[in-house]
Amino acid sequence: MVGMEPTGHYWFNLAQQLKDHSMKIVLVNPFHVKRSKELDDNNPTKNDRKDPKTIAMLVKDGRYMEPYIPEGIYSELRTAMETRCQIVKQLNGIRNRVKRWLSIYFPEFNRVFGDWEGKAALIVLQDFPTPVRILEKGVEGIVERWKQDKLRGIGRKRAMCLIEAARQSVGVREGIMAAENDLLNMLENYKLQIQQYERTMNMVEQLVKQVPGLDEIVKIKGVGLVTAAGFIAEVGDISRFEHPKQIQKLAGLNIKKAREG
Repeated sequence: MVGMEPTGHYWFNLAQQLKDHSMKIVLVNPFHVKRSKELDDNNPTKNDRKDPKTIAMLVKDGRYMEPYIPEGIYSELRTAMETRCQIVKQLNGIRNRVKRWLSIYFPEFNRVFGDWEGKAALIVLQDFPTPVRILEKGVEGIVERWKQDKLRGIGRKRAMCLIEAARQSVGVREGIMAAENDLLNMLENYKLQIQQYERTMNMVEQLVKQVPGLDEIVKIKGVGLVTAAGFIAEVGDISRFEHPKQIQKLAGLNIKKAREG
């Protein structure tokens, strides 16, 4: 049996090697390690010589847990969902930055377009994002640019609204060249993240459909493929549990009572 204190990702490789050699792996809670350091010498000092002894003492006393290391489809799904989570965070960051940019340089933009991620709005942001460039382009130029992408339901009337918003804009006009470059960088990154998100979600859908019992999970009202994939990615193979309360405990919903007297 080998006991470890899980700190970040640093234990993954060692755990995999030990598992490959059929050795039992157990983990001790870092909080317990921190609290137990003072038992021997009444000193909370942390160092590489003292920590292994503390970990060994906790393991000897049975104060450990056996980690679940997913394999096969469950390992693939967990990694894919972690990737999705990172992409979503980056996309949200880009969205917030674009909103900030618009509030500084073209605050009237949102009066014309309810969502800057729409096709027509993206064309404007990519080709003529500032009020000055919009006025230079003119109504006919804007409509012609939209026609190049064969957009439907948007035309001259929307272009006239955009021109009027640009004419009345109170947006900052200094440093505009650098601001346009900043916006283009954000939009390029946005497109890249969208492509990565779509590719990752295609993989997630293919993986989760291979999980036994998926049909029963998605029958639950309000649970779709993404929710099911996130649940399975965290829980792993559901068949390893004997009772629903075990999953509740894994989720941190282990109800406890405090009685005195």
